[in-house]
Amino acid sequence: MLKTSIVICLSVFTLWGGAIQNDDQFKGAVASIGKENKLVLMMYTTDDCPECAYMKQKVFHDAAVEPYLNRYFVVIEKNVHTSKLPEGYDFFGIPTMFFIDKGGNKKETLVGSKRAQPFLNELRRIRGIK
Repeated sequence: MLKTSIVICLSVFTLWGGAIQNDDQFKGAVASIGKENKLVLMMYTTDDCPECAYMKQKVFHDAAVEPYLNRYFVVIEKNVHTSKLPEGYDFFGIPTMFFIDKGGNKKETLVGSKRAQPFLNELRRIRGIK
């Protein structure tokens, strides 16, 4: 009985972990990373979300944030109304930002917008840098 339960649990984890790895945008992002130690930042947005627009137009292009973001992250965007969303990446607010390693492991999730400096602080925290 115990062996059967372990096999079932492992199968469930394998299926969940593989969901993002089958996503074309994620695969492209991982391919672009190469051997660099970057994380994928997958951001859920909508066309009519002012907070999403603020993050994409202002915060991501801030003079302190943009170079850090480009150096340590690859950003992909998913419109929740028009994009196929990977299983296991549920959301309850927009924008939602998932930070994922090359292996498809979700490291962190942030919901909502932030100003540039607090967002940069979050990026550093997520990378493990103070």
